[in-house]
Amino acid sequence: MNPLPSGALPMNALTACWQITKPSRKRCKLLSQKRKKKLSAFAEDTARVEQFLELARKYTDFSELTTPMINEFIEKIIVHAPERIDGDRVQEVEIHLRFIGQFELPAPELTEEEIKRQEQLKRHRIKSRERYQKIKAGEHAVGQPFMLTCKCCGQEFASKRTNTLFCGPNCRAKFYRQEAAESRSRECTCENCGKVFPTTRSSVKYCSDACRYAAQIKRQGARKKALREAKNEEEIKTS
Repeated sequence: MNPLPSGALPMNALTACWQITKPSRKRCKLLSQKRKKKLSAFAEDTARVEQFLELARKYTDFSELTTPMINEFIEKIIVHAPERIDGDRVQEVEIHLRFIGQFELPAPELTEEEIKRQEQLKRHRIKSRERYQKIKAGEHAVGQPFMLTCKCCGQEFASKRTNTLFCGPNCRAKFYRQEAAESRSRECTCENCGKVFPTTRSSVKYCSDACRYAAQIKRQGARKKALREAKNEEEIKTS
């Protein structure tokens, strides 16, 4: 048997090292493959974006959106089957643009008034569905008036329509006047006591009748004092 060269490992030691490093080599190989896939996907995405930008540069200046333009930008539109979510009919629509795939429209930011309006419409739809279910189940006969609640005064009233909101024209006018007044509401500082209070009028200066009366007394006192001082000055001049 020939002796091993200096520094060489026996065959069994090499085999053991090979077996020990085998999992690590597999992991390195898988990691390398994943990185290659990511790089190739990134290169493909970059190429697609460049193609989409090249298409968009063709229509940088236009005054009307035409059918050929839409056909060039949109690859396909997928309309899903409608479904019920919280009692509302919801239908999802997917828009896929050429080269870049599915395009998701940004959700609009609603104002407080729009959110309030959406909540009112949702409550109204829920009530309408409840009334329809009563008619469908035979709990309410067609043609009979519905018992509704006035949105302004809160009293019950009979109506043949399910979407009536007010018991009469007075409540309707009062409700919309109050809504208009709320939209004009502003913070005001009392000129007498310095208290901050809400108001809907532009000419309001005081937070209460007591402050208004107190300010009037102060003005009268200041006016009387000014008259006395003027009278004293005249007496001094004449004397």
